[in-house]
Amino acid sequence: MSNSLRREVLNSFKALHRTRKTVFKGDDRALTEGRKKINEEFKKQKHVQNETSIQELINYAQAVECELRMCVIQAKEVTPGVYQAEIRGDTPKLENVSYKDECCSNLSNKGTTENASKTCS
Repeated sequence: MSNSLRREVLNSFKALHRTRKTVFKGDDRALTEGRKKINEEFKKQKHVQNETSIQELINYAQAVECELRMCVIQAKEVTPGVYQAEIRGDTPKLENVSYKDECCSNLSNKGTTENASKTCS
């Protein structure tokens, strides 16, 4: 394996661990289990020699890191039944569209549920 490929593997390993620390901040159990899983998955692939396969694994690790960073949030129970979400800057925030305002008005205009479901998708 070339030095540049070895460096990429190490960088993706480190990036996953940094993201794990950010995403699961304050949750000792999740931090520990995340560390175990990352290390376990990298050790499982230690024997891979084919550079194309290694590059695919690096791409997969980068996709997992991106998924963790952008899609996982923490929620803490503040009072019974009330949770506070810890949303980071990396988390995409989509504009909420009221179901009633958009979909139901289209349903009454179009006359069929089939047309309304196409509009809402």
